[in-house]
Amino acid sequence: MTRPSFFAAALLALACVERGEVLSSARERGDDGAQAGAGGETTRPEPELVISGVAVGMSHSAAVSSGHLFTWGANESGELGLGDTNERHVPTELTSTQTFVSVTAGGDVTAGGDYTCALDDLGGVYCFGANDRGQLGQGDRQARSAPVRVPLPVAARVVSNNFEHVCALLADASLYCWGQNFEGELGQDDSPPLGQDMTTDDALTPVQVPGNDWSDVSAGDGFTCGVRFDGTLWCWGRNTGHELGPDTNGQIRHPIQVGVDSDWARVDSGQHFSFALKQDHSLWCWGLNVGSPSDGYPLGMDTSGLDRPTRFGSASDWIAFDTRVFHTCAVNRKNELWCWGRNIEGQLGTGDIDLRSNATHVADGIAAVAVSWFTTCALTTAGHVLCTGQNEHGETGDGTTERPLRFTDVTPAAP
Repeated sequence: MTRPSFFAAALLALACVERGEVLSSARERGDDGAQAGAGGETTRPEPELVISGVAVGMSHSAAVSSGHLFTWGANESGELGLGDTNERHVPTELTSTQTFVSVTAGGDVTAGGDYTCALDDLGGVYCFGANDRGQLGQGDRQARSAPVRVPLPVAARVVSNNFEHVCALLADASLYCWGQNFEGELGQDDSPPLGQDMTTDDALTPVQVPGNDWSDVSAGDGFTCGVRFDGTLWCWGRNTGHELGPDTNGQIRHPIQVGVDSDWARVDSGQHFSFALKQDHSLWCWGLNVGSPSDGYPLGMDTSGLDRPTRFGSASDWIAFDTRVFHTCAVNRKNELWCWGRNIEGQLGTGDIDLRSNATHVADGIAAVAVSWFTTCALTTAGHVLCTGQNEHGETGDGTTERPLRFTDVTPAAP
């Protein structure tokens, strides 16, 4: 999941991104986009696009550059936004008149499929793909294979949609969420759904979360976390593993403060846990540590879980991070990429499938990172996109369905 934040301007400047170009007609680079080099290895032509954002869903990926939006991987629910349900094994450009500036991808292995949301330069949010929980915000549960605009009262500046609900931070610092609400993840302080119908309280269009002073938001699996202007951290929704922090027990369907600190800057929520960045660039985590010693821990610590934000390591130089279910990756000021957790599909990019219970240095020259269940994509400081891990549906974008064990450059060619 990628989204603008307090360090986004620095990253985009570092990547030398130019915005404002109108998205041109769709163009898919076929298998002939890869050429055989000396010694028989596969090489790609020098890309002309500079990628400014990357996102990974359950089985698909997306990237945005200078207004152009590219998607690839599985497409059963239309999550690629290409007007059909055919999967793509290389980055494929959408046909659109929008100038996109960021993209985020969501989905759940137990749900109806993946979906994608993108933000344009005017603050419009466009979503496409699965819609079984109303995550496209259209007032129904019908999947869409092409982008549809989500009705919001003012322009958005941050969008997050890790699992089956979406949240958008608007230009007036208000926060709106929509989609699944079984655990109270929409923050409405409502009653739990009655009976066995898990969809009873889903919001098929955006609803406002209390407060008009939000500076960041992250949609997790069944819960949501956000940061306010005063630097305080708040979460709401499911709470089976202290996802909502210390001294809490059970589901809480309205925002509550996590701890007492007031120096938080950014938050990213996964399946049962969260990571958050403080203003001094230290990284903290809490919640249920999914997995076991044989799987590797996504919290990067040998513990079953943490009931309160706990500092990750001693470094205070982190600038970007992302987490989802089984692994986590983070980037420091040296633009080094560090990853840890499960590696059964090669999603850590270490060249093997061995778990890493502790943070492992896996790449250099990285500006941002996006992770999914079993796939990781990274944005380089030169504006290239690299992917590794699960590739059953072409989600790494290298033109094959073979699993790479190291990061492979899949930057799309200019249209």
